[in-house]
Order: sequence, then structure tokens, then C-alpha cells
Amino acid sequence: MQKGLLTILAITILAGTGLLMNSQSQEQNSFLEDKLMKEYQIWQQEHGKRYSQFENTFRFGIFKKNYDYVINHQKRFEAGLETYELGMNSLADLSVEEFEGIYLKWRYNNKQQSNEIFEGGKGIQIPEFVDLRNDGLVSAVQNQGNCGSCWAFSAVGSLESALRQSGVQNVELSEQELNDCTKGQEYDSDGCNGGFMFEAFEYASKNGIAIKSEYTYVAQDQECQSKKTKTRFTFNGYIRVESLNSQAYLEAASQHALSVGINASGINFQLYRKGIFSSKCDGKVESLNHAILNVGYAPDYYLLKNSWGLSWGEAGFIRFARITDKVGQCGVHQDVTYPIYKKNSSIIQ
Repeated sequence: MQKGLLTILAITILAGTGLLMNSQSQEQNSFLEDKLMKEYQIWQQEHGKRYSQFENTFRFGIFKKNYDYVINHQKRFEAGLETYELGMNSLADLSVEEFEGIYLKWRYNNKQQSNEIFEGGKGIQIPEFVDLRNDGLVSAVQNQGNCGSCWAFSAVGSLESALRQSGVQNVELSEQELNDCTKGQEYDSDGCNGGFMFEAFEYASKNGIAIKSEYTYVAQDQECQSKKTKTRFTFNGYIRVESLNSQAYLEAASQHALSVGINASGINFQLYRKGIFSSKCDGKVESLNHAILNVGYAPDYYLLKNSWGLSWGEAGFIRFARITDKVGQCGVHQDVTYPIYKKNSSIIQ
């Protein structure tokens, strides 16, 4: 009888302990949930994100998942297993599928391009380090918004740098014009659904391109309005850098801002914060999906300027690992071009 009572007492104690531990666990989870909700609300204010109650719950769920991934990645970084850090930037409430569907619409185009090719390898002495920002040749970081116009921003970045190299300072050109006006039979570009830098250069050489203040960016497709603009700059063609040639890439990058295509798939690129980005990815030409701008290099990285605002990466830039593979990190050596500008090519109507 006594033995039975002791057994019942032990079971009761164990059950009570289990209930207490379960209650404590629930309280801890609730505390962590509340803490993360506060982080999410601060993040929303910082990035100007406002949603309906239903979507807010949905977005918070994605935010939590991405937050956990960032924390785990940080542990790997602190253990020396990663060369770069991630962070909760303005894209942190998007799933990877949403991110790729909105921002990664650029595709390689095998259409015949310029016959002018920069081959490199001719004994040109190049600096060990190049950062075109230090020479005032790189314009401010922009934000393309929810429009797949990375190609237009990459092209405009190259065009603006070419202007600055020729002594034309403080001019901002119109991404929106490229987005709107390089569609139709002559060009294959498709605005917010993707386009091509070389066609942007061809357009700016044949038609000129407006300044941004006369043709502002609205992050959506419109009818072409180039005839309403007055101040325009006409370019003089473009150069293709020989594909799969790292030496040609370096020599060109020592002198010019380069429009390049890369494979930017995955959460690591989406949430990149700082450091040298070295991540496994497919560098095949058919896997390229994002256009970006090379504005310098160092022995262990290329310096790339993105168009996702200042909250992404290192104030809008990424240090992209230089690797021995001929395609380069994530295919960066595959599709490389830059425009030509000669003085007195502007049109002022």
C-alpha cells in the first residue's frame, strides 16, 4: 500500500515538474516572440513597411525565418566558416522565391553584340587596387524598387561613369527612359521584366539619353516619353570585354566601370551585409539573372555597385570574391560591357 502511494506521489511530482517546465518553455517562447516582434516593428519603421493585418502576420512569419537564418550564419562567420555577414535589410520580409521573382529578371542575351572586343593580356600595367569612387567616377547608389530594371541601373551607372571620365560632372541619367524606350522591334529589352545593357548602350548611342530630372524614375513600365525631354547625352557605342578572360576583365576594370551579369540567386545574396561574398553558385551563362556594376577591385575581390538602396550590403556595394575559375564568382566574367563617350556629344534642345 505504501509502495503504491509512493509511486503515485512520484508520478504526480514528475507530472507537475513537466507541467512547470512546459509552462516555463511557453513563457520563454512567448518572451522571444515578443522580443522578435519588437525587432520586426523597428525594422518596419526603418524601412517604411506597412501592411494589412493579414499580410503583416504573413510577413512576420517570413521575417522570423530569415532572422533565424541570419543568426545561424553569423555563428558560422564567427567560427571562421564564412567570409561574409548577413543582415536584416529591406528585403528581409521576402521569401527567397519572392526575392528572385521580383529582383532577378535579367537574362543573358546571345543576340549579336558589338564587334569591338577588349581582349586584354597585352602587357598593360594595372594597379593592385582600384576604387573608382575615389576618383569621383561613381554616382550615388539608387534603388530600383519592385521593378526588374537592374539592367537599366547597371547601364546608367556605366554611362554616368563614362561621362565623368570625360569631365562631365554631377549628371544623373534616366533609367526610366531606358526602361520605357528600349522595347519593340529594334530592341529586345522588356522594361520591368528585364532588359540588356548592350541594348541600353546602343539606344544611348542612336538616340541619346535624358537626364534624370527630366525623365524621373517611377519603378513601373510606361510609354516612351523621350520626345518631351530637352537635355540629352549621346554616346559613341560600347565595348565587349572578352568573356571568360579574368585578365581582360581586370584590365578593363582598371579603367572603366563595367556592366556585368551575375547569378544572384539565394538568401545569402538577398541578405548580404558585409565582407567578401564567397558562396557556391552556378556560373554558367544561362544561370545569370542579375545586372550589376563593377567599380573596382582588390587582390581578393571585385567591388560591385548594386541598385537595391543603401540598406543592402556595404551601403549598396558588395565585395565579390575573385576566384581562379574562368567564369568567375557566380559567372561575373561571362557578360561584361562598357560604353564609350566622347566630349561634345551632348544634345541640348
